[in-house]
Amino acid sequence: MGQARRGSPHVATALLVLALGVAASGCQPQGPWGSAVPECTGTEGAAREDAALSLGQDPRRYVEEDGLPVLHLYVADSLPDDDDYQAARVFYRGRCYVSRARYRGATSKDFPKRSFTLDFRDGQSFDEPLLAAGFSGRRKVVLISPFNDNSYLRARLGFTLWGLMSPDHLQVKTFSAVVYLNGRYHGLYTVADHVDRHSLSAQGMDVQGELFKAVGPDANFSRRDASGRPKASLHLGYEKKEGEPEEGAGAYASIEQLTDFVAGTPAERFRAERGAWMQVEDYEDWWILVRLAALSDSVTKNAYHFRAQGQARRWRYIPWDLDASFGQNWDTTRQAPDVSASFTEENLLLARMLEDPAIRHPLRERLHTLLHTTLHRDVVQGLIATYAAEVDRAARKDETHWGEAYRHFPRWNQRTDLLGFEDEVKYLRDWVDAHWALLDEEFH
Repeated sequence: MGQARRGSPHVATALLVLALGVAASGCQPQGPWGSAVPECTGTEGAAREDAALSLGQDPRRYVEEDGLPVLHLYVADSLPDDDDYQAARVFYRGRCYVSRARYRGATSKDFPKRSFTLDFRDGQSFDEPLLAAGFSGRRKVVLISPFNDNSYLRARLGFTLWGLMSPDHLQVKTFSAVVYLNGRYHGLYTVADHVDRHSLSAQGMDVQGELFKAVGPDANFSRRDASGRPKASLHLGYEKKEGEPEEGAGAYASIEQLTDFVAGTPAERFRAERGAWMQVEDYEDWWILVRLAALSDSVTKNAYHFRAQGQARRWRYIPWDLDASFGQNWDTTRQAPDVSASFTEENLLLARMLEDPAIRHPLRERLHTLLHTTLHRDVVQGLIATYAAEVDRAARKDETHWGEAYRHFPRWNQRTDLLGFEDEVKYLRDWVDAHWALLDEEFH
């Protein structure tokens, strides 16, 4: 990685003024913007428009860089660190979107290159029909910062494997894009689905269903917290994201009932009735994904649980936050490929499945079958090669831009094993080879 590029603040301000101008006044930003924003009418502000066009910075026309689509995000000069959305404008493929933006992520909030959630307003939806087998009609999208993943591939790879495991899984689609923030180059990002009622409804789920996000290790399906102490509440570790009631009495009743079923049901009854409570394959495949990718930080937290309304409602699982995977922890420390932990101590639901031979044997056989078919090592290596080639030029540019900030980041600036993009991709490929061989031996 090299020295970060620095732009002139005067040029950046001029570009910000220019780029937000659009023909429709509906794309005029509202909020604490640093400068007045003219409309792009070809009259007022025309000199600035012409200057920026000569630099190739008009967001309506500058739609691709290094073989990837470019997303131009404009936010207020001081986007707050809280969870509130602020006015934003997004230019993508020449289209201007009225939107809101906020920072996201407990880990990435400290990164110089942060993650965002974009919320598209006034009936608009984000459209990318060519990538990720169609990524259109999105009400919200997530820009995932790969600041702690020098391969730039882990999130995409993990979500792709989840999708390949079963067409019935609730999917999280992703693609790579270059982001310009307020007129300045900001780097390579992973664009991903935002898991909410809209994205779930688009997959045929009940728009009125309940969605919970596991945000802490206490979301472990046990009556005891991660430290072994009795829980004050069985919904400890969860946040409710969708569904009624949003808060107060009864808001968490359903996830508490699921936890009580997992924690307190005798083995025979658990085996017989779990299919009435949950989509069994979802939760079995959660364990398989954990084992395949060594998801050390997504065994309890960093997961979504969804339940539709009505008589036939069953819980569904959706993975999230996959940066701690494929040979590294969330803080980029190395994780050896010989990881053999079953993660049952952290998650009682996984433990209940694996302690019952009637569940464990078919589950192990399914993992073995996937290793030799859909998720064969050659398939995974092919995905890595394809994605790495796709982002190669953009990743190297990002590495040059953010290299100094990365090397001096306090969480790992004392480390001597930091790798650049090319070496990190090689590390990822070698790790998959070794880990898949060990899994094949374990589950033969």
